[in-house]
Amino acid sequence: MRVASIDIGTNTILMLIADLAENGTLTVLSDEQRIARVGKGVDKTGAIAWEAFSRSESILEEYLATARSMRVDVIRATGTSALRDAHNREDYLNYMQQRLDLDIEILDGADEALWTYGGAISGFTERKGRFAVLDIGGGSTELTSGEGFRIIERKSLDIGCVRLTEKFLPHSPPREQELLALIDHVDHAVRQFPHFDVHDTVFVGVAGTVTTLAAVELGLESYDRNAVAGFRLSRETIERRYRQFSALSKEELQHALRIDPGRADIILVGVVILLRFMTARGLPDVTVSERGLRYGIALREWERELERSTMS
Repeated sequence: MRVASIDIGTNTILMLIADLAENGTLTVLSDEQRIARVGKGVDKTGAIAWEAFSRSESILEEYLATARSMRVDVIRATGTSALRDAHNREDYLNYMQQRLDLDIEILDGADEALWTYGGAISGFTERKGRFAVLDIGGGSTELTSGEGFRIIERKSLDIGCVRLTEKFLPHSPPREQELLALIDHVDHAVRQFPHFDVHDTVFVGVAGTVTTLAAVELGLESYDRNAVAGFRLSRETIERRYRQFSALSKEELQHALRIDPGRADIILVGVVILLRFMTARGLPDVTVSERGLRYGIALREWERELERSTMS
């Protein structure tokens, strides 16, 4: 079966198109992402701005045209933190349904963590061991620990790059007191994440913060998912990038990030969340995964199809 899995996040809208064989093997045909900033201002106003409706519609219209041209069997669109929080989410859902004939499923934080974990470890050839997957999003961050595909614990917290940038970092470069307030908030939050044995667990990071850091470290001129996948970022490297990024303006960061300049205004918060969590847990490094929620949802659709065929 061929699946188009669309992930409408607080910062980006991503779409995976993949073929899934009968044994669940996933072959990527297309994987793209665009910044829509759906969650801009949601933490303050509680509502998705009209401009975000328009940005989303434009991106989703292009995605759907691509999916239909590739003759997908199933299209699934999911929404996460911004759509969970916004009081006008029903307006957003109705708008996309009426304009694009697209139904969007809103995931709660636990389900977002569950399917992100499954998507992330699907990229590993050896999946029998213990994993902990950290997903730093625009509105929320999830940590899920498990053994193979079996989930042990999961937790979603409202600490995300867009949300905390708007709340704590109004200046660029940020002022010292702003950074200290951000770090204090993050330190308090990450203590709520479940614990896991750091000695026998592979610590995995997904989403834009870790993939962008990996691309910068690799010196990539254009994004190469094969190079980024499996790259290991040491805590020392992340700390060095924190010191560098916290001294730069948004314009200077756009130049430093090169292949992903649209992330320049929020990357510092992602680095702070990653660094403070790793420091608190004594984690020496993080393995980068370029997979995530959209992969997990594609696998969920394969499981559903398998159940239907078994029952028929």
